[in-house]
Amino acid sequence: MPFYVSLKIKDTDNAVLRLKKQRVSANLLKLRSALINHFSASGSETDVRKSVRVATWNLREFGGSKFEGRDFESIYYIAEIISHFDLVALQEVRADLTEFLNLKRILGPDWDYVATDVTDGRAGNGERMIFLYNQRYVRFTNIAGELTLQEGGKIRAAFGERINLQNNISIRIPDDAPNLSGVYDARLKSVRGGGKKLASDLEIELPEHTTLDLPEGSSVVLKKNTVVTSPGRGKASVDISRVIFGDEYALRFPQDTFDDSLRQFARTPYLLSFQSGWLKLNLCTVHIYYGDASDENKLEQRRSEIEQLTAALAKKAKGEFSMDDNSFLGVLGDFNIVGEGHPTMEALESSGFVIPKELKSIPGSNVARDKAYDQIAFWKPPRQTGYAKLDVLAANIFDFFEHIFTLSDEATYRSEVGNGLKSQTSYKTWRTYKMSDHLPMWIELRTDFGREYLEAMESGA
Repeated sequence: MPFYVSLKIKDTDNAVLRLKKQRVSANLLKLRSALINHFSASGSETDVRKSVRVATWNLREFGGSKFEGRDFESIYYIAEIISHFDLVALQEVRADLTEFLNLKRILGPDWDYVATDVTDGRAGNGERMIFLYNQRYVRFTNIAGELTLQEGGKIRAAFGERINLQNNISIRIPDDAPNLSGVYDARLKSVRGGGKKLASDLEIELPEHTTLDLPEGSSVVLKKNTVVTSPGRGKASVDISRVIFGDEYALRFPQDTFDDSLRQFARTPYLLSFQSGWLKLNLCTVHIYYGDASDENKLEQRRSEIEQLTAALAKKAKGEFSMDDNSFLGVLGDFNIVGEGHPTMEALESSGFVIPKELKSIPGSNVARDKAYDQIAFWKPPRQTGYAKLDVLAANIFDFFEHIFTLSDEATYRSEVGNGLKSQTSYKTWRTYKMSDHLPMWIELRTDFGREYLEAMESGA
């Protein structure tokens, strides 16, 4: 259980702080009771020795400074919720770990964590991902790694594959082609001081027979393993025609010609190995690229990330299963999935990954409950040979806003000084920066397979 010592009222506390500590204590009692009832109603196992609760939670800009950040009230509530799980994958933890370390301190010495570094680049958004686990019930087996795409795997950027028309690279449009100047549909945004600029790429189809003038330093490449004739040691004889094309050819441009079109993951997935009881779990936490849901190209980049993720993880899962058929691989986190039946959901369920039916029935994990952003999925082995298995005992999401920072509490927080809630600020938005705009999603798995093992030994298996 969390350590509540900081809530002790001191002689030096002023009246405002005393009332706040009393309010937080009362809310924690209410939250504890609500969590116990939630797990009971969800069919959770009462004997902690027989199962493990695994959760994923995107903590909105955790460690950020918006709306004055989170004070002890919010961190106590977050700690109370986390303490009812055994292993939690956190997303959107900022570079500054001050808030997180305060959370860890409240949880106590039984809890440990493994964190990623901040992913470089604007798409990484200055975020970390963290596995936080209770050492009384979960053991980190010291195997960890970041998932990167191997040769042949690629995520195409939202703008597609582009060549920068600079450094003497130019397009030559035929003289008899129509003029491309004109008015086109476009997404715009305002420029400070007046005027407009493009908010997204504007693509204009080129007429037939348009040619590309290449700069000095460009090369035609005959790819490795192309069959050639050899007139002598270390020599290759090739015939080059005036029109060059074919799978065996490529074109090499001078440096900095391409526009970073093919990418790795926006935020590098993090894969760790844990054991709880008899159950061995390899878990990968992710925060998939979001982009812009109204932009088809950016939505395709999101789908592509998920598809490449599941393909890469499936390959790892097959290799792991061939060595240990009692080990299971799962992926959990914020996938930014639009919903059931959407290509983003289909991408997650590709390559042999399965979302447990207990989670499939949940319409949404965001506060509005209308987006299936967060998910937990497991790679399904082609056969069941070991004594352990993925036995889902319960699963659900927990809506903390039904118990804390409720809509009826708005007047209380608007009267409080220094919490970042201004008169023009939306209370519904503000409270998501104190807690989150995502609800924690969890799954409970059986960890005691002693009976299955003994039965296998008895039968001589």
